[in-house]
Amino acid sequence: MKRLLLIFPVLFGVSVVVFFLVRLAPGDPAKILAGEHASLEYIQATRTKWGLDRPLYVQYLIWLRNALSGDLGTSIATHDPVLKEILGRFPATFELSLVAMVIAILVGVTAGIISAVKQYSIFDYLSMTGALFGISMPVFWLGLMLMLIFGLHLNLLPISGRLSPDVTLRTVTGLYLLDALLTLNGRAFVDALAHLILPGIALATIPTALIARMTRSSMLEIIRQDFIRTERAKGLPERMVIYKHALRNALIPIVTVIGMEFGLLLGGAILTETVFAWPGLGRYTVDAVYARDYPAIQGAVLFIAFVFVMVNLVTDLLYAAINPRIRYR
Repeated sequence: MKRLLLIFPVLFGVSVVVFFLVRLAPGDPAKILAGEHASLEYIQATRTKWGLDRPLYVQYLIWLRNALSGDLGTSIATHDPVLKEILGRFPATFELSLVAMVIAILVGVTAGIISAVKQYSIFDYLSMTGALFGISMPVFWLGLMLMLIFGLHLNLLPISGRLSPDVTLRTVTGLYLLDALLTLNGRAFVDALAHLILPGIALATIPTALIARMTRSSMLEIIRQDFIRTERAKGLPERMVIYKHALRNALIPIVTVIGMEFGLLLGGAILTETVFAWPGLGRYTVDAVYARDYPAIQGAVLFIAFVFVMVNLVTDLLYAAINPRIRYR
């Protein structure tokens, strides 16, 4: 309950910062909206229509009042409700982030466990070197290389969008893989999965590296404990010692990294979505910044902050499920 109550001051602080920060950026949204060759009178009329001629604190109070009632305003660029646009694009970001995190968890946790069990082996050196490259490699460059190799040269996978133009799918939840299963559309499922592979791999690179390094570090600390030696002395199989006893006690920092990375991905994978033309929340935010669309920027950042806080809350609650000794006071 305390964490839930803390959400409100956090979101309030985010709203204040983003509201006044976007107005420090160069460019006049009224001029952009009115057009390049618009007259001064038309630009002023546009500024008055959208309330951009009022004092900043008045604009903020009006926006805050509407936001508290669930109205994040109307997009200056598209004239559609911001909340509707965000909710329409969030499923694409959620699906891509979920696929990326599944890849990151499977590869990262597995590599970290093997590296810890076989410390200083060739696999350990190779996996940790790969993790270092994964953390250091620019996501947009990796995305372009994947598109160039697997999309253009080998022509194995699509390089942009969520579905091919000749594939139809009746949307139910906005998650194309789930919608394809619900509507028994096998062709759409295969096509949607193919479109997810390249951006999913690019987006999973940094989380995979972080999870692998954290898993290795946490496992090394646990397997040196006395109770692990005791379990081995009892004659338990090594697999049971590692996966049932060591891994479970090493999960807290691993889950922390997974939760933080998942929250960051859900906030919009801006570079990945831009490179792969993925119609998600990150690309929507970038387009809003280019258009100086104040309501869209404010609404998107506030929604991202809310999602991140909620993911962190769920992560904290998972601690008690992993380790029953944990109690919140």
